[in-house]
Amino acid sequence: MRRHSLIALLLVCGFITLNHLSSVPATKAAGDRQDETTKPSLPKIGTERPELSLHLLSGGPDPNWQNLEGQVVVMDFWATWCPPCIDSIPHLNELHKKFEKEKIKFFSVTYEPAPHVREFLKEHPMATEVAIDDSLNTFKTLQAWGIPVIFIFNSKGKLVAAVHPNNLTAEVLSAALRGEVPQVKQATPWHDPAGAENYFRKLQLELKEKYKQ
Repeated sequence: MRRHSLIALLLVCGFITLNHLSSVPATKAAGDRQDETTKPSLPKIGTERPELSLHLLSGGPDPNWQNLEGQVVVMDFWATWCPPCIDSIPHLNELHKKFEKEKIKFFSVTYEPAPHVREFLKEHPMATEVAIDDSLNTFKTLQAWGIPVIFIFNSKGKLVAAVHPNNLTAEVLSAALRGEVPQVKQATPWHDPAGAENYFRKLQLELKEKYKQ
């Protein structure tokens, strides 16, 4: 009798152990799927152009999609404290010159106060149209926290690429002008959007205090 009870107990314990082990991969897979759904991401190719919250440093009319209709729009998100952003300026200036007669518009978008940006441009001139997103709404809409990052919209207002400046070539822009989706490595989204936004806003407030805006 004792022998039969011992065998039965061993069988039950073995069943519970096997059942637990078989459930582990399924639980892990479910967790992985959940992580994938919450992972930061950039807007997908084909996304409609977002509402703009930009003011031109030059004082010209605020950019809007009506007056940009029919043009390829290149939006470079940057900041004065960002070394890779600074390194990319000559490259963007060169592309701007190469395509200045084409239906393409370049914007270099920062969130920093105008007086600070003007001081920076004395040493680092930009051929592109410098724009300020004081509210950071356009930064947030496009999840443009991993600066430098460039978004390209075709003449119909569809996103065709989100790239690091190092991967922005004349062929990429030519493809966008032809109405194609450029074959180019896409940018990587910043892993902590909320942290980046808080950091940008903190720096923005410090600069506004410095210039008493």
